[in-house]
Amino acid sequence: MRKIKFNMPKKYDRLIHASVIVLIVLGTLMVASTSVGETRSGGTTNNTIVIRTIVKQVLFVLVSYFAMVFFANHFTMERAMKWIRPIGFLIVVMLIACLFFDAAGGAKSWIRLSIPGLGQITLQPSEFMKVFMIVVMACIIERVRRRKLDCWSIVKIPLSFYMIAAIVIFLQNDTGSLIVISLICAVCLLIPSHPSLKKFQKVAGGILIFGSLAVVFLASDAGIALLEKLPLESYMINRFKMAANPWLDEYGDGLQLINSLYAFATGGWSGVGFGQSIQKMQYLPAAMTDYILAITVEEFGITGFLVVLGGYGILIYRLFKYALMSKREGYKILYIGTAMYLFIHFVFNVGGVTGLIPLTGIPLLFISSGASSLFSICSAIGIAQGAIARENREREGL
Repeated sequence: MRKIKFNMPKKYDRLIHASVIVLIVLGTLMVASTSVGETRSGGTTNNTIVIRTIVKQVLFVLVSYFAMVFFANHFTMERAMKWIRPIGFLIVVMLIACLFFDAAGGAKSWIRLSIPGLGQITLQPSEFMKVFMIVVMACIIERVRRRKLDCWSIVKIPLSFYMIAAIVIFLQNDTGSLIVISLICAVCLLIPSHPSLKKFQKVAGGILIFGSLAVVFLASDAGIALLEKLPLESYMINRFKMAANPWLDEYGDGLQLINSLYAFATGGWSGVGFGQSIQKMQYLPAAMTDYILAITVEEFGITGFLVVLGGYGILIYRLFKYALMSKREGYKILYIGTAMYLFIHFVFNVGGVTGLIPLTGIPLLFISSGASSLFSICSAIGIAQGAIARENREREGL
């Protein structure tokens, strides 16, 4: 029986590890702070719910940190290949199960569980799918790197899982998660040098370029006018409108974004102080999730934002550094896929809460409340750390 380790493997990246810890600590503080506003009613705060929220967050942190350490010590491509199909099937079943729960924010993306003493805990399987797709693509490329196979033989497993997940997530009405998964998969697909993938890679590259240009166009007045002529849900069109000018409906759809901008403006350089936010007091209903960065800046100022930016910057830089150093394309996909997971979430969340792009409901990893997102990104970092440690030991002949 393999012994479970509670410490990181030899030659792991300490800077990545330290950045993760700093971000998790900041995120835990902000969840505790925003929970005060989330539970406020009639001028008083429900301390019982606040304590329960903090206990749940600490529990999420412990489970997620253990997952990171576990994967760092035990993940290998060989083991992952044995578990791809059963784990993929389980995630798909969980995605389908979401359709039978009530919608939240217009999307059926969550499984709700009631746990005695802790209350309700929600799971978002689409977060698990992001990490799963990185791993499955890395494993397949690692397995076929020197074999002469046609394109379909290489992509059939990851493409099958992606298509099934994409259909179910589309039915959930979770556009943000679908876009993130698609972007991660497209970027990971561009990494392998296998000759059979060249045409497929050109298509993926073309879609990325077209999608980027389309977003820029749709954010313009002409783009919004086009959206209004299409058979789209009104809330989707309104997100583009509010990103362009939230004061068009300052007491309706633009209210949250306006209050978010007020929070950024109030924070200044040093903030109003931990726990002293005004905007979290029911002015930002999603203060604990989508808009938690606005409260972070309000309470800790630009300094707080720089801590978040620095943590993300270190993680992404170090992962790309190891990707450039690695000679194994499977590991490159693990590193770059995890880096893109972080980068895409950061851009979508920060862009959304500042009005630079339409809000997509994408959480700020490590900072926003949410068991699924924290567990998933910690698992991805743990998998990458396992690969980093293994390659570092090989370079040093250990």
